[in-house]
Parts: sequence; C-alpha cells; structure tokens
Amino acid sequence: MNRRNAVLEAVRNAQAIDWAKTHTLQDLDDLVVEMADLGEDVRDIAKLLDDLTELDRSFVIGTEAAPEASEYADIAA
Repeated sequence: MNRRNAVLEAVRNAQAIDWAKTHTLQDLDDLVVEMADLGEDVRDIAKLLDDLTELDRSFVIGTEAAPEASEYADIAA
C-alpha cells in the first residue's frame, strides 16, 4: 500500500508541476479563492501562493537592482 500511495503522490506532484507551468500566480490566487468559497481548507495552497509571490517580488527587485540582467534576459528571449 505504501508503494501505491507513493505513486499516487508522484502523479499528483507531476500534475501540479504541469499546471504551474501553464498558469500564473493570479490563476493560483483565483483557485485559492474559489476553493475557499467552497469550504475547502486552502491554508497550504495559500502559503505556497504567498511564498511564490514573495519569490516573484524578490526576482523583480533583483532585476531592478541589476538592470543589465533584464537586458540580458531581453536579448535571450
């Protein structure tokens, strides 16, 4: 049974990663609100959203502090 649970967890993780690759933080925020409205416990997802938002902010601050990094990113794109 432990192996089956591990496989199910791995599938869920892969699905979550695939979802995150094609959605924005706003999509995740909308999902948290929708799930909370349905009475779901969203504390873990809300914490993840907070962490990702903070990471996004720190990335933006980092590129503002080093404008050449943004220029390199524009060139690479």
